[in-house]
Amino acid sequence: MTKRDALLEIRIENIPARFITSAETQLETRARELLAEAFLPFGGLKAYGTYKRLVLHITGLPARSEERTRKAMGPPAKLWKDAGGNFTPQSAGFAKAQGTTPDKLTVETAPKGEVLVALKKIPGRPAAKILAGIFPEIMAGLDFPKTMVWEETRVRFARPVRGLLALYGEKIVPFAFAGVKSGRLTAGLSAKGSRRIAVASAEKYFRALENANVLVRDEDRARMLEKELEQVSKRMKLEVEADPELLTENLYLVEYPVCVVGSYSQEFLKLPAELVHLVMKKQLKFFAVCDSRKKLQPYFVGIRDGVSRGQKNVEEGFKNVLEARFKDAIFFYTRDLAVGLDELAAGLKAVTFQEKLGSMQDKTERVSDIAALLCESIKVPELNTGEIKKAARYVYADLTSNVVREFTELQGVMGYYYAQNAKLSETAAKAVGEFYRPLNAKSPLPSSPESSVLSLAGKVDNLVSDFLLGLIPSGSADPHGLRRQAMGIARIILENNISLDLKAVCRNAPATVPLNSEPLLQLLDFIWQRAEVIFEEAGFRFDEIKAVKEFFMKDGNLLDCRRRIADLHSVRKNPDFDALAMAFKRAKNILKQAEFASDSAPAELLFEKDEERLLCSDIRALSVKLNGYLADRDYAKSLVELVSIKGNLDNFFVKVMVMVEDAAVRENRLKLIKSLVNLFEDVADLSQLQQ
Repeated sequence: MTKRDALLEIRIENIPARFITSAETQLETRARELLAEAFLPFGGLKAYGTYKRLVLHITGLPARSEERTRKAMGPPAKLWKDAGGNFTPQSAGFAKAQGTTPDKLTVETAPKGEVLVALKKIPGRPAAKILAGIFPEIMAGLDFPKTMVWEETRVRFARPVRGLLALYGEKIVPFAFAGVKSGRLTAGLSAKGSRRIAVASAEKYFRALENANVLVRDEDRARMLEKELEQVSKRMKLEVEADPELLTENLYLVEYPVCVVGSYSQEFLKLPAELVHLVMKKQLKFFAVCDSRKKLQPYFVGIRDGVSRGQKNVEEGFKNVLEARFKDAIFFYTRDLAVGLDELAAGLKAVTFQEKLGSMQDKTERVSDIAALLCESIKVPELNTGEIKKAARYVYADLTSNVVREFTELQGVMGYYYAQNAKLSETAAKAVGEFYRPLNAKSPLPSSPESSVLSLAGKVDNLVSDFLLGLIPSGSADPHGLRRQAMGIARIILENNISLDLKAVCRNAPATVPLNSEPLLQLLDFIWQRAEVIFEEAGFRFDEIKAVKEFFMKDGNLLDCRRRIADLHSVRKNPDFDALAMAFKRAKNILKQAEFASDSAPAELLFEKDEERLLCSDIRALSVKLNGYLADRDYAKSLVELVSIKGNLDNFFVKVMVMVEDAAVRENRLKLIKSLVNLFEDVADLSQLQQ
């Protein structure tokens, strides 16, 4: 059977770039579902999008859907014929309803017994007719962040639909949507007048648009854009900073990307580099240019849609708009510098953090107190506590600045420049500037111990405050970014090898009231979930991570937990380890079933067998050794020593019955097992390990 391509093009008024990738995914997902429901197989399916059109391309479609057989269950088989061998009214009626005759019915066994079955062949339908129903259904089901109504049928869509091209091979797939009828006409590049183009077939669509300077496929535009930027870099002998987000956004703002290179006044390079980048990126979608040392140069690269006359005019227009935005930025920045850091900080009194937790100045004071608490808890000789104290006063000061009001992404970053202007030391200024780091799971950490402490203080206050008020993330909802904050805490501690009792810090954090046990445990568990991700990415097994969780819930020391996990992971390779873990589980289960919790030492006088005495001797010797190892946090040696007990432990379980009738002997043996379990649980909970 001959197979052809099918194509749906929805031409629309300019759609926001942020809508497009979601629409592409929806087109593909819904098309697959509806084609499967229609029993219409296909070879491939892909959606594309530009700011002017959304396109669905389906390859390898047969002319008709698959013929299939439908099975219908009818009345009980005993009603097929009567005593005289004639078809009963019930079987005749069932057969007629199914479009067949009683003699063609069959019998099958169903849950309720044998029943009559009618098999009905459903012929395939023409692909074009199926698509005529599927295409408008797909369009109607698209979900956009915002929609418009613009015509009599009151269809809602991201932007008004201005044209529909729908083809199966050379055939038009006829339907109407939002008052627009489908056909074979499309339009070329808008910069060249949107010339009308008649497309001969679905297979020739992309080539026809390419000839009209429209690159419909996302990957084709991406390749061309990257090639254009590379050529510009070579020509200028400089580097165009190809920001991935900016590349993606520009990809959906044009249909035929063309670079426009321009320059601007050196005066604007006096602005902070981050501000220059953001003005270009956020407001104008321009690429910045730098030299081999990553120093900004007074050039920009804008992207226009196609080549046309007046390229120089476009360049001048881009430059004028950019310099106007830079002048605004200089005005804001100069005013902020004139105001000064102390006055910016004083303005925090008027900024509310949270109704029950006061103003941003109140928050600043809490962060200062937590930072002081951290300085006492983190024993690092080179930590400059004085600079941390100075910096803590200004971590939120830039929130009242003109620049951050305009560019909220620069909070913290601008604080660094205002701190420098206020003659703070580089250490303190950097701590202010890096206060919000890391911004996500992979972004840079604070670069100094002082910056790390201050960042931890801010994140601890955010978490404690919200958990205190019951504002705990659930599902995908996390309006205050607490998951990111908790991940930041875990990364700072683990990547900087900071030994810290987070439980004590969170308990003593100066929120409105002390954090009580339930929210505190919820908070620790919340932080642990982020740490688990880091441990798993490091190659540790989930059961190894689970085996040390309770140590974090008890002591709040992530670094200590990582040591335990790493040592457990290493010693686990010992061939005797799995058997030892199983013996430990057995011992723990015996105690659980006996509901035995005493930590009293066993009495040697009550031992009846040598296996008891040998195991007790091993436990006492191990206890002394483990105390030394645990004091040094050497969990590997602790585990190796525990493995050495395996022989006598195995003999104990083979030769000794624990749950005997004699209550005194039974209790003494349970005490022996409990003393053994306590030794293991000082290192890890091996009962969590799986084979």
